[in-house]
Amino acid sequence: MSSTASDASEVTKADKVKAAIVYKLTKFITWPEKRQTLALCIIGSGAINSELLKINHKFSMGRRISVTHKTPTAPLEKLCDMVYIHNTKMDRISEVINKLQNKPVVTISDSENFVYQGGVIGLFRTGSRIRFAISHSATRNAGISISSQLMGLAKTVK
Repeated sequence: MSSTASDASEVTKADKVKAAIVYKLTKFITWPEKRQTLALCIIGSGAINSELLKINHKFSMGRRISVTHKTPTAPLEKLCDMVYIHNTKMDRISEVINKLQNKPVVTISDSENFVYQGGVIGLFRTGSRIRFAISHSATRNAGISISSQLMGLAKTVK
C-alpha cells in the first residue's frame, strides 16, 4: 500500500472521529434558549462535511439535529446553534468569530489555534488521537453552559 492511500484512510478515520466528537458535544452543552431543533451549520468544504451530514436528523437531548451548509456572510447568529468552520476557511475565521462574539453559538473548528483566536471548541490531533480544547472566555461570552464532565475531558484555555 502506498503512503498516499494510507494517509487518505487515516484522514477519513480522523474525520469520522471529529464528526462523532461534534455529535457527542451536543449532549454536554446547554444553550440559553432551547429551540426544538439544534442547528449545526457548516462553513467550508472538506472530507468531514459528509461525516457531519450523517448527524442530520439524529436526536440529542430531545432535540432533532439539522445540519446545513452556510456561507460566512449568512446571519449565522439567527440560523445556527453550532457552527463548524472547516480549516479551508482559515481566512474567514476571524470574521465569523467576530460576528458570533457574545451570541449563544458554539464555534468549532479543526484549524490550528482556533480557541486562541476566540473560537469555543478546537479539535486537534495528538499523535494518533483526536482531542479537543475549550475556551473558557469564549464559552462565557457566548452565554452557553458546558458540563463540568466535558470540561474535565478537554484541554482548557482561559
